[in-house]
Amino acid sequence: MSMQRTGARNRSLEPHRQDDFVAVPYLRQGQLISLIRWSLVGGEWKYTTILAEYLHRDEGSWYLVINGSRAKLDRSEWAIFN
Repeated sequence: MSMQRTGARNRSLEPHRQDDFVAVPYLRQGQLISLIRWSLVGGEWKYTTILAEYLHRDEGSWYLVINGSRAKLDRSEWAIFN
């Protein structure tokens, strides 16, 4: 079987974040979401979770309301926790 060539070149893939693979199109402004962050403490992995009101996100940050105050968290540190 032969394959037709299109002449298209492979594009290099852009770096991605872990949460890019999680289906999150359902996120709406005002929705409560849980985020998780893992940290190495004394040779052991520990996690922190937060419950926050989702505002929006961009390439590098989550924009949230936590305990009534606006917050901006780094997406490289915090991921959606289902």
